[in-house]
Amino acid sequence: MISSSEKTIRVVVVDDHTLFAECTVSMLSSEPYITVVGMANSGSDCLTIVKKESPDVVLLDINLPDFCGTDLIEKIKELASNVRIIMLTGQSPEEYVYASLDKGAHGFLLKDCSKTEMTAAILQASSGKYYFSQNMAPYLRSAIVGEENNKNIIEPEPEKNYGTLFTPKEIEIIELISKGLRNREISISLGIKNRTVDFHVSNILSKLGVRSRLEAVLIYTKDKVESA
Repeated sequence: MISSSEKTIRVVVVDDHTLFAECTVSMLSSEPYITVVGMANSGSDCLTIVKKESPDVVLLDINLPDFCGTDLIEKIKELASNVRIIMLTGQSPEEYVYASLDKGAHGFLLKDCSKTEMTAAILQASSGKYYFSQNMAPYLRSAIVGEENNKNIIEPEPEKNYGTLFTPKEIEIIELISKGLRNREISISLGIKNRTVDFHVSNILSKLGVRSRLEAVLIYTKDKVESA
């Protein structure tokens, strides 16, 4: 059931509910471009597997018997800095979203998601992009800005036309931000000066009515998923 291949996305499944974990492993193992290299029922087992296997993606349950999933993110990153982590939850994720992303997670999946959505999330995260379960829209807004800040944030239009809101260069830049690139890396990638990138990023935040790159990426990614 568990094999290895350098040509596929190497995945570790971490969940203390054995049946769910085993079903997830079985489901993913049928995909030719995904190789499940380990299954763990605890945080300590997860760290052992990550250290041994150096996976590309970890599907990580928020609640484990020995760790809170959000606390485990940094420990996983210490062992494999390039690994992408997708958080799994069967409950309201609102209180965990910001902390998880702030520590380096690349997305969230609700456990009632479909196989299609899970594999899409793995593909997207493995390429460095963020992914949020389609059913998470009700939780994202308050999670990323906080109830106390809602009155200071401008809510984007339900169907934002980014081609009208942003210039072509700004769209290019926010796409690179969503892939995890920092301003200096963006300047190198696009062949423009760092201060030019800073200027465009400032405009992007202003147009979305947010104060951080993370909030901008969350809103931009969420709207793209909803309009797809």
